[in-house]
Amino acid sequence: MRILAGAVTALRRIVDLALVVLIAVVLLGVILGKGAPIMGRQSIVVGGGSMEPAIGLGAAIVVQPVEAAALAVGDIVSMQIGPDRTTYTHRIIAVVDRVDGRWIRTKGDANANPDPTLVPAAAVIGRVEIVVPFAGYLLALLSLPMGVMFVLGLAATLLAIAWLLESLEPDPQPVRRRESSSLGDAVTAAVTDPELLSGEPIAARRIPIGQPAGATATWAIATAFEVPSVGATGPSLGGSVARPTVREQIDRGRAVRTRRARWLAGRDRSRPAAD
Repeated sequence: MRILAGAVTALRRIVDLALVVLIAVVLLGVILGKGAPIMGRQSIVVGGGSMEPAIGLGAAIVVQPVEAAALAVGDIVSMQIGPDRTTYTHRIIAVVDRVDGRWIRTKGDANANPDPTLVPAAAVIGRVEIVVPFAGYLLALLSLPMGVMFVLGLAATLLAIAWLLESLEPDPQPVRRRESSSLGDAVTAAVTDPELLSGEPIAARRIPIGQPAGATATWAIATAFEVPSVGATGPSLGGSVARPTVREQIDRGRAVRTRRARWLAGRDRSRPAAD
């Protein structure tokens, strides 16, 4: 039973962790897709491997607009080239200033040769600032209605599994602690002792105070009139207890016998004499 309960608890924690990861991933996608444009940046999904290993296939990059005069060799820039305005992301290997403006020569890190033509600086969208590996797949997924429905369905499924596992977990049982001591048992036994009920004095008894196993027993004098000390926080059987002395016990027993004798004598006097 304990093994099954432990397995259910572990599985529920795994599901909870999966929910946290899913929420974090979705937040990352929202920040990349919606937060970057708000801050004047642009998010681009890399669909090729020409810049590996610096930028892998499926990565998401955040580019910042840059002035043509600020372009330098070594910068990774995204450009829109050709009549179709196809976007490329390559590294600048040369900057050429001509009469008609600044031009750049680019090359992919994974390509053996540079790009065949110079690119005008006006075609540069921006300089790459942030690279998030594999985040492009997430952006592509969240850009489709079916992708959003898939994410919502996955989150709902994980929530249902977590709720089911939580309902299967056993309720924690409170641990009951049995507080007892040989001194308290002795007090209880003394109160119910027939000798005490009859009014006879009770001799002092030697009883052991509770000690751990293997330790030498400690003995203390306990009497029928021994009671636990009451402090500010309640009764305590472990501390020192006020107890009457042997002389006080004898005096109390004598007083009880005297009262009994007087009661018996009064009863005999009130009894009618026999014919």
